Amino acid sequence: MDRLTIGAVSRLTSIPTHTLRKWESRHEIVQPLRSESGRRFYTEDHVARLSEVKALMAEGHALSELAKLDTPELSSLRERHQKNAKPCLLSHIDIVGVQLAGKIKQKRGGFGKQVQIFPMAVSDWLNDPVTNTESPEGSALLIECDTLPTKVIDALAGLRQNRYDRVVVVYTFAPRSIENELGNRGIKALKAPATIEQMKSALSNDQSVLPLVSFNLEAPEFSTEQLTKIANYLPSLHCECPNHIAQLLIEVNAFEEYCQLCIKKDPGQKAIHTELSKMTAQSRAIFETALKAVAIADGIDLNEVLAEEELSSSAG
Repeated sequence: MDRLTIGAVSRLTSIPTHTLRKWESRHEIVQPLRSESGRRFYTEDHVARLSEVKALMAEGHALSELAKLDTPELSSLRERHQKNAKPCLLSHIDIVGVQLAGKIKQKRGGFGKQVQIFPMAVSDWLNDPVTNTESPEGSALLIECDTLPTKVIDALAGLRQNRYDRVVVVYTFAPRSIENELGNRGIKALKAPATIEQMKSALSNDQSVLPLVSFNLEAPEFSTEQLTKIANYLPSLHCECPNHIAQLLIEVNAFEEYCQLCIKKDPGQKAIHTELSKMTAQSRAIFETALKAVAIADGIDLNEVLAEEELSSSAG
């Protein structure tokens, strides 16, 4: 498919549209096709390259250096990171699912020191008090789901927070964006059919509740106006973390700008203020990631919130 819009690419890669534009204009990460009216169109190869760049930034690589590599070189570099990841054999694994049970029954070795298999549907397992017993420390959950309704995602997120060190879901029907949503809640998602090796790899790699941060030191992801709208947004749930993080980001962004002014005004203190600016930008990137993660966890669509506010402002 060679006519993907920037919005579609943003959803596929979880890279904001304004970031895609900056990557194009400042670093030429990809050069999308243009219609006669100037509208951008991307190809599948563009999506693959953008995904590789995003993953490698999460490993600590600088965007300016990644821009110098072609896509095969990016893929090779990412493979090196994956090979160097240290596997960790878990002490206990619960495996849930009829098809998974049959697939894994004869191959328990390599999954964990102790494997418990439940050949049943995820809904039955979640609601059965007999199977929902306390798991030992260092446990993991490998589960298959045909679909991933919100109710199941919330239940798995709760288990990830309170019971399992790692959770891996093998799903059949769901948008690819579900992998990012689950990743922000500390859950690894694999699109079926998944091989035994893919499942072992997903279980052996560390999972964090928040995704690894790709430091974007160039510019804030949210403007002060957008953050103000988010800070004043009344969430439908009890958690007000998005509001508080947005307010913190307003202050962090202001301090980052202040550091830049100090660099220009006082050449004698340029070194220290440059370092302060970099550290502030890193803090900003962390809080931007946190804002998106807690918004997803609370079921808040930040794009919708900002769009609603813009509509209200224009109507007023």
